[in-house]
This record gives sequence, C-alpha cells and structure tokens, in this order.
Amino acid sequence: MEMGQKRDFTEYLTLIFLKDRQVSKSVFNLVVGLVLMWGFLLNYWIVQYFPTEWLTALNPWVFLLLYFVMSGIGMGIMLYYELPLFSFIGYSIMTSTLGFLLNIYLGYFSGEEVIRAIQYTAWTTFGMIIAATLLPKLFLRLHTILVVIVSSVAVIEFGWIILFGQSGDFFHWIIAISMCGYIGYHWADMQDCGDTLDQAIDFGGLLYLAIINLFIRILELLRLSK
Repeated sequence: MEMGQKRDFTEYLTLIFLKDRQVSKSVFNLVVGLVLMWGFLLNYWIVQYFPTEWLTALNPWVFLLLYFVMSGIGMGIMLYYELPLFSFIGYSIMTSTLGFLLNIYLGYFSGEEVIRAIQYTAWTTFGMIIAATLLPKLFLRLHTILVVIVSSVAVIEFGWIILFGQSGDFFHWIIAISMCGYIGYHWADMQDCGDTLDQAIDFGGLLYLAIINLFIRILELLRLSK
C-alpha cells in the first residue's frame, strides 16, 4: 500500500512538472501570477540580503559578461524547453541574474525613489492589463512595431552612452512607453493562445521582463526629474 502511494505521488509530481498539460484559463492566469510573484520575491531577497560588496569586487566587464551569459541561458531554457520544470528553472536563473544586477543598481537611488517607482510600475501594469483585456486586437497588432522600436532604440542608446557617457531622458521615455505596450501585448497574447502550464511560465517570464524594464526606466525618469 505504501509503495503504491509513493508511486502515485511520484506520478503526480511527474504530471505537474515533467509533462506539459492543458489547464483552464483561471489556473493559467493563477500560474502566471505566481510566477511573477516568485521572480519579484527572488529579486527582493537578493537585493535585501545578498552582500553587495561581493558583486562590486568583480571587474565590471566580467560582471556584465556573466550577467548577459547567465540571463541569456536562463531565458533560452525557459523559452526553448516545453517542460514546466525546465521552464521554471530557466526563469529562476534569469530572475536571479537580474536580481544581482538590481542589487548594485538600486544602491544609486534613495528608498523613496524605489518605492515611488514600484508604485508607478504597479499602477501602470494594472492599467495596461485592463486596456489589453478590453482591446486585445489592438495590442496584438503592436508586436512588430514594438520589436522594431525597442531594437532600434537599444542600438542607438548604446552608441549614445559610448559617445556621451550616459543615456538621455528621451531614451527612457521611449523604452518605458514601449514596455507598456509589451505588457499589454503579452497579456493579450496569453489570453488568446495560452493554455498549457509551460506556456503560463513562459508568459509569466516575458511579463516579468517587461515589468522590470519599465520599473528601471521609471526609476531613471524619477532621478532625472529632480
């Protein structure tokens, strides 16, 4: 009897984590929410408790190289594998890597600025979700436009930083608005075609990236507005 129970439990875990399966829309949205919460909690823990001096002791170029490699690996695992467990591991690698970057980055801002940026990001995200729920077709048409804008601005901004040593507020505005569009697009897209556990994790990861990028740009705009 005990062996049978262990086998049933193992099969249950395998069904949940190692085999993708269709879920109801309410469960799908719940998983997306839980995935987002997990990513933000990881970021909070790393920013709050991981020793910043360990990170600043690294050569900046080495740190950036490790950041891009690890976040790329995490995102690749998340999007490539159609197994919920692998997608979750990839997502956790990606969010942890971003957490280490935030650990250093947020040290340049006051606590008040960070809290205000979190509030603005939360309200903006909520507003974009409502807009995408009401106008899904509009947001689904934005994907190609958003890809072109973000890619172009990223390249131009990189060159601008090399030439002038810093970014400009117009870059922050363009990327912030684009991230709002991405939040709406990902929400509309997942309501339209998302129906499996693995897809819920993937969409949660994509929403996380858009929200974190929006948060970072809002922080920069708050600093420039002083």
